[in-house]
Amino acid sequence: MALYFSTRRENLSFLKRLWAEQETVCPKCRAAALTFLHRGAKKSNTDWRCPSCGEIFRTIHMLYEVNDTYPE
Repeated sequence: MALYFSTRRENLSFLKRLWAEQETVCPKCRAAALTFLHRGAKKSNTDWRCPSCGEIFRTIHMLYEVNDTYPE
């Protein structure tokens, strides 16, 4: 999975916005707001999808990647 931000702070800010369920624009295409990947009974704020480009953002995997890429 690609990280779309250049700093650890930007990446973590993006993840926090998703977990808080704030409207967040896709960092890949910047064309649409992200929506829940799982709808209905499985509604979860950990997996998101861009309706425009189809990119899927799995926040737990992204967090691990941020920690591996930008160690403190």
